Amino acid sequence: MFPIDSGFLLLYFSYLAVFIYFILQFVFSKKSIFKINLIIFGLYTMFMIFIFSNEDNFKGGNSLTVLFYGSLFIVSHVFVYGLFELSKSFKNK
Repeated sequence: MFPIDSGFLLLYFSYLAVFIYFILQFVFSKKSIFKINLIIFGLYTMFMIFIFSNEDNFKGGNSLTVLFYGSLFIVSHVFVYGLFELSKSFKNK
């Protein structure tokens, strides 16, 4: 049971966009940091697919909780990655 309301569709699109970004960066730059990010993000995505496929997780108003935790990892992963890139850009100057 994958929910398909607007909040979850935005979450699925966010997962897809981050995956495409890391795959393209890994293919074109061949840096190991993108491979590590891709592995971490893939593991979390598999975990979230397991959570989304169990309909018991959505009973009793828990769909907002699942949506929150699903989006929390994307936001934190992109934020930490952005901080590392920002610190590397300041180091290079």
